[in-house]
Amino acid sequence: MADSVRAQLYLSLDIAEAARLSSLLDTPHLACVRLHIADDSAVDVAATCRALCHERNIPLLIAGPDDAAVAVARGAEADGVHLTGSPKAAPWARRELGEDIIVGIDPGPSRHETLIAAETGADYVSLSPEWDAEDALPAELTWWAAMIETPMVVENARSAARAGMLANVAEFIATGADEAADVAAVLPAT
Repeated sequence: MADSVRAQLYLSLDIAEAARLSSLLDTPHLACVRLHIADDSAVDVAATCRALCHERNIPLLIAGPDDAAVAVARGAEADGVHLTGSPKAAPWARRELGEDIIVGIDPGPSRHETLIAAETGADYVSLSPEWDAEDALPAELTWWAAMIETPMVVENARSAARAGMLANVAEFIATGADEAADVAAVLPAT
């Protein structure tokens, strides 16, 4: 883990929350927005979100069923995709969307699958560790930070207390719209 890691906010929005995006883009430490879609009919909403994000130089990623996420990302000219179907999906996504897109992968709980995702070209890997205690980082996160160079997005650290512990460990802390301000408040200034 680099000594200079300073966690940033990774906003995860369901398509039903897209109307809130404009007001959320002013949240401090916001580095990325992920829009969850259900199918490939969300191109227009995604394109509107992309325009709002690009006004602030914030990338927009599309998540959902992998094929639909790629189709919507292509149609909306999003900056990338967040995939869940296979830890080896990064090369496929780049063939479909181009080499310059951002590809994040959530490979599930298997350490082996997270390593495969990192080794096959994911720009980040999403981790959802079990939090056994509210005052200690899960071992999985400290291991990843110490051993792996691929950035991590921590998915289930939506409380300010957890975010505070991750501030100098994880590159990104995923949060929903309702928790974004509380999580941002505990992140260090860049």
